[in-house]
Amino acid sequence: MKTPLRLGLRAAGALCLGALALRAAGDTDASAVPDHGPSNLPFPLSAVVGDDYHLQPFDLVVFELYNEPDATTQQRMSGKGDLRLPMLGSIRLKGLSVRAAESQLESLYRVGGFYKNPQVTLYVAQHSERTIAILGQVNRPDRFPLVTGTDAIGLSQAIAMAGGLTRIARGSAIEVSRMTPDGGDKRFIVNLDAYLNADKSGPVSDFQLQPDDVVFVPERSI
Repeated sequence: MKTPLRLGLRAAGALCLGALALRAAGDTDASAVPDHGPSNLPFPLSAVVGDDYHLQPFDLVVFELYNEPDATTQQRMSGKGDLRLPMLGSIRLKGLSVRAAESQLESLYRVGGFYKNPQVTLYVAQHSERTIAILGQVNRPDRFPLVTGTDAIGLSQAIAMAGGLTRIARGSAIEVSRMTPDGGDKRFIVNLDAYLNADKSGPVSDFQLQPDDVVFVPERSI
């Protein structure tokens, strides 16, 4: 549970970031703004997310350490989901909620003997683009963004976003390609028809797509 001090810091920080967003939005010369420090964001903030948002690669993150203004840094997470932080070096935070990441960093500063009672605050100044691609026999094949803060979307909902299946789509053998953490490629064959007809054939869960998944709907054999 966050202390009153931490909650006050986050509230004050949110107000500050909101003001920065308005100022950045009115700045027509982005090249004149340096890319460092939370008071010098190079582009408008997309949002100030809550503690339950899960950090993702390429998120733009502001790091603050209470009473240590020189430690403040603004940077994008690496492709592996790391942040490079004062005294700690490169720390992997991918997939952690903002709250969990703050707690982990405080523990590292404490265990490392850097501070007795560190107060870490993280802000997500800009979310990385998180999309899924839907190709093949759908009415509007394209790449679609996920709602900010979501980690998955049901295949049936994604197909609906793409305008639904065409008349010649083979909904019983939809292919989903997913990149694994080690750079490999994992493939799934999903029977969407079984899910859509679950009331007749029994309970079937909707397949959950993840960011960067590629969906291909094949053509039905004639």
